[in-house]
Amino acid sequence: MTSCIPASSRENQTAPVKQQVAKRPRPEAPVLKRLKNGHYKVTKPWTVIIGRQTWQIPAGYSSNGITAPARIKAALGDGVGHRETWAAVFHDWLFTQKGVSRKQADRMFRDLLVGYGVSSKKADLMYSFVSAFSVSKNLRMNRKQLD
Repeated sequence: MTSCIPASSRENQTAPVKQQVAKRPRPEAPVLKRLKNGHYKVTKPWTVIIGRQTWQIPAGYSSNGITAPARIKAALGDGVGHRETWAAVFHDWLFTQKGVSRKQADRMFRDLLVGYGVSSKKADLMYSFVSAFSVSKNLRMNRKQLD
């Protein structure tokens, strides 16, 4: 025996509702000024939210942005309007914060790149470079302590 639904009941049924996944808003873009020496200065307080953490970068903070030769910086996206530079400035600022390890800062750098809409592939590549630089810097610091 097959089950039947009377026509009047079928008419009252509604189509399944598709759940929409809310897209996370892009992180706030900083207001940066490029200085004569090529560094970047945060000119307006900047709020960055990554996961459940909120960071406040004060106006006046300055950094060199992406640490690389000029040609590589240009290829990656160097300038006040580039998301890669924004993430690099934030990454540098994180090193000034107590309790944030290089490994954590490197991971948040990658997460911020993706949050700004940089492709995962490029974010992974840049994360690999920053992580390798962090490892080499730690090795140099350890060698100096042994000497």
